[in-house]
Amino acid sequence: MVRVSTQGSKKRLDQIYKEIDSLNPEILPELNKMIRLYSQAQMIIGFLDAQALYEYGAAYAKRKLVQGDIKANFEGTGVEKEGQSEIEIHDLRIEEARAKAESRKWQNLFKSTDNLIIALRRDERTALEEYRKANDLNEG
Repeated sequence: MVRVSTQGSKKRLDQIYKEIDSLNPEILPELNKMIRLYSQAQMIIGFLDAQALYEYGAAYAKRKLVQGDIKANFEGTGVEKEGQSEIEIHDLRIEEARAKAESRKWQNLFKSTDNLIIALRRDERTALEEYRKANDLNEG
């Protein structure tokens, strides 16, 4: 299975989160920067999910290939072939489950980040409205 290193992406994601943690969402320019950084993080998360999904698909294909080979070449009844197949593909099923779990982790983080961006944009609109009202009071 071809593996693409995700270490650089994970490192960049950590840097983005550290920068986000240093910002104050009550300061409008910093809130804007948080939204932009979360959007950048979401792009990286999408890449990491795609890579994990690829690894899941590759693990599935590898398991099915081994399973088919065993069933085609193992001497015995259908039940014996099925049993031997299950024994020999056990580790491949574990690898497949790990890859699927990794993809699910990134999918969940993507959705959570999306919800967070929506909430921050709502906060941004509220803050802008409050500034407008305060400005109208000062001018009036």
